[in-house]
Amino acid sequence: MAGNTGGRTAVRVLERMNISVLFGIPGIHNLSLYEGLASGPIRHITTRHEQGAGFMAYGWGKSTGTPGVVLAITGPGLTNILTPLGQAFHDSVPMVAVTTQIPSRFLSGRSGYLHELRDSTVMSSSVAKGSFRASSPEEIPLLVERALRLSVEGRPGPVHVEIPLDYLDEPCGLPAGEPVRGEGHPLPEGLAGEAARSLSAARSPFIIAGGGAAGAAEAVRLLAEKLSAPVALTSAGKGILPDDHPLCLGARLHFPAVKELLRNSDCILALGTELSPTDLWEEEFLFPDGMISVDTDGGFASSRKGLFLGGRCEEVVPMLAGAVNDRGGVSFPGRTAVLGECREALGSVLGVEEELPLLLDTVSALAGALGAEGVLWADMTGAAYCAISEYPCSRPRTFLHPVGFGTLGAALPGGLGTKCAFPDRRVAVLTGDGGFQFTLPELAVGVQEKICLPVVLWNDGGFGEIRRTQDRKGGPRIAVDHWNPDFRSLAQAYGIPYFAPEGGAGIGQALESAFEVSTPSIIEVKVRKGARI
Repeated sequence: MAGNTGGRTAVRVLERMNISVLFGIPGIHNLSLYEGLASGPIRHITTRHEQGAGFMAYGWGKSTGTPGVVLAITGPGLTNILTPLGQAFHDSVPMVAVTTQIPSRFLSGRSGYLHELRDSTVMSSSVAKGSFRASSPEEIPLLVERALRLSVEGRPGPVHVEIPLDYLDEPCGLPAGEPVRGEGHPLPEGLAGEAARSLSAARSPFIIAGGGAAGAAEAVRLLAEKLSAPVALTSAGKGILPDDHPLCLGARLHFPAVKELLRNSDCILALGTELSPTDLWEEEFLFPDGMISVDTDGGFASSRKGLFLGGRCEEVVPMLAGAVNDRGGVSFPGRTAVLGECREALGSVLGVEEELPLLLDTVSALAGALGAEGVLWADMTGAAYCAISEYPCSRPRTFLHPVGFGTLGAALPGGLGTKCAFPDRRVAVLTGDGGFQFTLPELAVGVQEKICLPVVLWNDGGFGEIRRTQDRKGGPRIAVDHWNPDFRSLAQAYGIPYFAPEGGAGIGQALESAFEVSTPSIIEVKVRKGARI
């Protein structure tokens, strides 16, 4: 259909809001959207499954802080992206899903129309900040713009918009004027002063920085140095303070030595983190009363006794850094001892002993190959859990891990999404043989789009973490050992390089070779299944 239709206007809004890449799969129900893409500047990445498209959009949003956008069809297209939406929701990642819906005249009851789904917006709202359905063609551009703004306002997160099929082909113009900007939050200056006084008076202040503080890294460093306060990071906060900084304890909140420091602190400052059970590896921990929290969402802070400063860390932390007393020294005398205790406890914290040297060699090889600018995408696997604390970072958003929702298979498509956002930076994936096969077909996207992405495959012949948990509980091993394909032959089928290195040096050499090609590569690290723990 010629002229401005609902589908084409939706795409024009995405262009006006500076969206440069989309991820999705065309179908009969969303072809009107794709017609709008055909003649525009937006690059479309066609994935092999909608879940892959969702995770690529999630990867874009997690690494850039700007919304990743996914297109999907009615019904199964939407249900297939619910898992990536849930991951983005738990990780506070900006993302927008634009899906279609059956024609509006069939929405009042069950019709049997192709891809019909009852209460789709109710379903998707459980994993999104909002889910909206266009009630007329004229509402399409307004909702798409609203979704993009909402995804980054306050606490970031995914937003879903669905458009009935008949509206996509009806005439619809683009509203005049510039995109509406969201209103900022007033800075809590009085509360900030109270917080600064408490921090200045504290004998042993302690700072915890999460992903919400990624945009305030320099202010976090200045605040910590003025207070001489140790800083622990969540996995999403890795790199906010470099791991080699004299005040940094790294992402080690789950280690006993760091928890002991928290118990003995008389003033804890939590920046951009909900301090969820996943940050503490599901262990019960009672934070002392009087904790100060800075976040855009007070829902989690309200359950604790303390002071909550509602606002963006980029705005609030510089206020705190400017108001606290300068103690005149940048050191934490106990850092060496605490990190030493953490190193000694690493095997028991991870629940591994025999595999630990190879784990550390693998993480070290990745750090050497990626450098300070590179990005490591770590899936839900034992090697990644080791990397949470042991992979060194010097800047935010260079270690990406689906910790909140804990989705296996997120790293491969997530890495492809990150590489689309940063084509000139090195990006690598660390995944297990179980999780890798959740989204394995997306390798074809990397080949088709000529995306360099080394995949370090930790192959222990099954679900190793679950196997170890079964052993620790003293029960039988069940459903944790599985048959794997020949990954060398698999790489050959995709036309990509394959490496089977021995030891850390071999892994490092394989990574360097993998970064020389314009496709994904498989670097298989074979691990013995091992005896019972």
